[in-house]
Amino acid sequence: MELVIFSALDGLHARIESLRDLAVLTPSRLDQVHRLLSSERPPDALYLDDSRSVPLPDLWRSAAIAQQAGVRVLLNLYGPSRAALNDAQSAGIPAVSMANADDVVTWIGAQLGLASGGGSRRLPVVAVGAAKGGIGKTFATCVLAEGLRRRGLRVLVWDSDISNPGLVPAFRVPSSAPSYLHLIQRGPAYWNPTGIRPFIYAPEYTRGGSTGWGDIDFLIGSHSVARAENDVRLPDWQSFFEGVSATDGYDLVLIDTPPDYLRRPYATHVLQQGGTVILPAPPGARERMGVGHMLDHFNDHIPTRLDHCLLLFMEPERGVTSTVGDVASLFSRRYPQVGALGTLPRSPRLASMADEYDRYISMLDLGPHSSFTQATHRVIETLCSRIGLSPSLPMPRTSPWRRLVAGFQGDRPAAPAMA
Repeated sequence: MELVIFSALDGLHARIESLRDLAVLTPSRLDQVHRLLSSERPPDALYLDDSRSVPLPDLWRSAAIAQQAGVRVLLNLYGPSRAALNDAQSAGIPAVSMANADDVVTWIGAQLGLASGGGSRRLPVVAVGAAKGGIGKTFATCVLAEGLRRRGLRVLVWDSDISNPGLVPAFRVPSSAPSYLHLIQRGPAYWNPTGIRPFIYAPEYTRGGSTGWGDIDFLIGSHSVARAENDVRLPDWQSFFEGVSATDGYDLVLIDTPPDYLRRPYATHVLQQGGTVILPAPPGARERMGVGHMLDHFNDHIPTRLDHCLLLFMEPERGVTSTVGDVASLFSRRYPQVGALGTLPRSPRLASMADEYDRYISMLDLGPHSSFTQATHRVIETLCSRIGLSPSLPMPRTSPWRRLVAGFQGDRPAAPAMA
């Protein structure tokens, strides 16, 4: 059975997945709803509510179009149109007034004769967030993806910062790679795992191969498509999130989110939907202020999920007087629920060498015995433990002699193996 939902009721889109044998479409505009109703194969049912502040006459019109197409209409008037509830029931339309998503799902299931089941499998989702640019968000995403791959995990990296898609140059993604923004333009009917699959970029150089490592695949929003007129509205992003998090073949989704967290609260949505947010935390004054702003935002909107926020500390740049210890104790006192992943040391030489190669190569390959690589592996071990992942490979370790030699060499990069 196919159900179209036109709603902004918090939690409804996620909870409706608990109903068995139900395909759900979640358009964000009424004209998209009308196109679905007028198609050659209209949906079986339509759920409407007044949570999007759509005028009541427009809701009536949509209901009438659905009835003319032979589509069952379910109406929930719990907001500004609640006074019209009796009119809807008198017209023979199943109608209620409910503001709780769980109650609405139970009612929809009863109306459609559907039982509640386990729902579709949702992947663990980790969002990397920041309140300002240049804080190390994309760098952290790259390092985490590579560290997870070395534990045998399959990672889908979603570049949601379309205004500055830093993952494209970092992973040497070619301009010919598919852009999921084209899929967004096609409409909600395509925002499901089947529709998303052709838009996933799977390069050969991030395959596990004979090493037994996992894979890194990408959902990229390219520069050529990331124009103002193609901006992704928040309801559309939230609906697309449902399809991405249900995509088979991966162990987790890693999202690089944009820094304008008030206009695009993607990290907030990830927390609301049961995911985890990682905040890079360099000890500079402006950087730690940005982290504090984001944590204040989370505390205002979803205080019960602060324990799913993790701070990734970074050693200070040259000239910064604050230390990681100072900043860690500050955040620990102010936000005791927030956890810590560990600390990444600065390794400008490795970073510069990785940037200079024409093809993609990870800092972890350039300095396999460096303090940076060892710290990355410890961070990944902590992350897997926090979110309940079970890697197929143990944490990579290196001998004391190797670490000693790497220290004397100043983390001098190793020559990378040619592909």
